[in-house]
This record gives sequence, C-alpha cells and structure tokens, in this order.
Amino acid sequence: MNNPFETIESRLCNIENLILDLKHPPSINSTVLLEDKDPKNIDEIVQLTGYKKKTLYGYCQNNTIPHHKKNGRLFFFKAEIIEWIQSGKQKTINEIESETDQFLASKNKRLK
Repeated sequence: MNNPFETIESRLCNIENLILDLKHPPSINSTVLLEDKDPKNIDEIVQLTGYKKKTLYGYCQNNTIPHHKKNGRLFFFKAEIIEWIQSGKQKTINEIESETDQFLASKNKRLK
C-alpha cells in the first residue's frame, strides 16, 4: 500500500498543475492570429469564396462585402469575409417552425 503522504503529495502536485494551466492557458496558435491580420488580395478571396472577380468587384462597389481600400487598392481580411459568409445563413424548416410556434404561443398568452 502507498504511503498516504506520497498520495497526498501526488494529488497536490496534480492540483497545482491544473491551477497553473488555468492561470496560463496555452496560447492560440500565433500563425492563426497573424493570418487574421494579414490582408488578402482579390485573388485570394476568389479562392476562398468561389466567386468570380467580377462578382466580388460588384459587391465592393455596392458595399455588400466587407473590404478596405487604400491608395486605390482593395484589401480583405479572411475573418471578415468568413463572418460575412456566415451572416447569410438560411434558416431550416425546423428553425422556422420553432420560431412560428414560439411567436404564436406568445400571442396566445397576451390574448388571455
């Protein structure tokens, strides 16, 4: 049988390591952070989105897609483009039905 003091010491060591992990969580991969700050050109956005250049230029002209312009050149940031794509999520039939049910239930409560 193990020495109780050794068991306690081992457990305390584990607890100490867990606390240190909580205080100093592993950092996010720095290349991911740099990629978000690294401006992309139109060709890279064509590859990312699958849209043609002409379409993307039209979106920029209409301010439909997030972009930056400096000295007549267009720049994009991957995180902004991904967020823009995600903002166009279409609701599923189940989501629409659920929202409808919630709306009708709230209407019925107000009428009573």
